[in-house]
Amino acid sequence: MPRMQRISSLVAAVAVLATGACSLTDVSNPGPIQDAALDNPAAGRTIFIGLVSDVEVAVGSAAYYAGVASTDLNADATQNWVQNMGAGRLITEESSYIWDEAQSARWSAEQGIARLKKTQADPDRSPWIAGSYLWAGYANRILGDFACVAVFDGGPSQPNAEYYKRAITHFESAIAVATAIGPTMDSIRTAANAGIAQAQLILGDYAKAAAAAALVPDGFRWVAHRSGNTVREQNRVWEGTVLSTQATVHGTYSAGLGASGDPRTPWVDLKKTGSSGLRPYYQQAKYPDRAVDIPLAKGQEMRLIEAEVLLRAGNVGGAVAKINAVRALNTVAPVTATTVAEAWLVLDQERHLTLWLEGRRLRDNARLSAAGLSSWAATFMQGRNACFPPSLNEIASNPNL
Repeated sequence: MPRMQRISSLVAAVAVLATGACSLTDVSNPGPIQDAALDNPAAGRTIFIGLVSDVEVAVGSAAYYAGVASTDLNADATQNWVQNMGAGRLITEESSYIWDEAQSARWSAEQGIARLKKTQADPDRSPWIAGSYLWAGYANRILGDFACVAVFDGGPSQPNAEYYKRAITHFESAIAVATAIGPTMDSIRTAANAGIAQAQLILGDYAKAAAAAALVPDGFRWVAHRSGNTVREQNRVWEGTVLSTQATVHGTYSAGLGASGDPRTPWVDLKKTGSSGLRPYYQQAKYPDRAVDIPLAKGQEMRLIEAEVLLRAGNVGGAVAKINAVRALNTVAPVTATTVAEAWLVLDQERHLTLWLEGRRLRDNARLSAAGLSSWAATFMQGRNACFPPSLNEIASNPNL
């Protein structure tokens, strides 16, 4: 059970902050808990904290491994699986590093919802249930962003899009329960709308994506909390790039901008090579400490979703104006684009900068490499796998695979 921060009231524990999720104080580890003890209304907080913790762990693995497999980082590793991911070889034998945690998180969140609906006196107005729907939505969105196929609870392989559809269903349920509770749950509603915008963009329902994005203000942030309490709770990107030197910024688009080129992709030249000794080691500085939180959704991303929707409608000027509004928020010089091809490249690079090391880039590399979109993504994806297959553990335990 992780230590959460800064809140004591039950409702505020779920609705707290536009910067993140449950924030509870002084949570201690009581040791093993019997399953039957959770079938109790008073166990709602415990169930909620547990499922949030599992999703937050999955966020960290996705940010690191999907980052190495994308344009975010370059492998400079002694670990074979990191080398393979850096080269775009995403294989079943090594998918467990990201697949198993994310599937466990999804299962934990969805099972938590089912248990809470049985035990809470008013499920349609329970803050624990509203928050659990939200985190179940993000668990599915995380899986959609890196997994080749959708697999649910020992079932058959389905199209990847099923993760995003399932995420939207959970997000909509979060909004419904939060709305029934009232204004104290505004941050839950906003975070759910951000998740809907992310998922609808991938599914190609651009009108719904833009409508949901418009409900999220520029300064909004929803994060997976990280902590220095235990290894499980620490930032996984920090672990692979600061605690060890398995992945470098050298050779990436961010490196080409210079160490002070963009405040959203900070890095430091350590004047040495990485673990394998093949590349100069440029250490990412976005997560300089093991306890730095990892964003799941941000208002600035919503503006880029709106920009993409405009661009897909042929409105180059409107799209570039949205992009430059995001750049202005970060005190970065504006960009220009006069053609559709130039605008797609600018948008692709801006999403890279805005979502750097947040586990989002692998899906962007794959989808923006489609014909007629980003030339940068298309070049990068040549000869690379676009997603992670089911893990050996999944295959061994699932008779349908």
